[in-house]
Amino acid sequence: MPKAAGSPYVQALLGNVLNPKAASIYLTLIPQFITPHRPFTGQILAFATAHALLIAVWLLVWTGLIGGADRMLSTPRFKTVVTRITAVVLLALGIRSAVT
Repeated sequence: MPKAAGSPYVQALLGNVLNPKAASIYLTLIPQFITPHRPFTGQILAFATAHALLIAVWLLVWTGLIGGADRMLSTPRFKTVVTRITAVVLLALGIRSAVT
């Protein structure tokens, strides 16, 4: 699905791809995991694959947590409980301010 050049997706993609910090992380970490006597390409591919899998799992976990939180936060019961707790806190702060 093509995106317009000014779309937030393209801006975010370019912001991530052109970010020099991402390249610096790879340049500093890769030498620690590379064995000089083995093929370089396979090791880089394994490292990049592991990184992509970790990021995918991380984002899936966050997506699940945020989706669950969104469902919980949008229920009328939760909104009622938060409203009541907020009312009690504000009343307590008002009383404290009036007393002192």
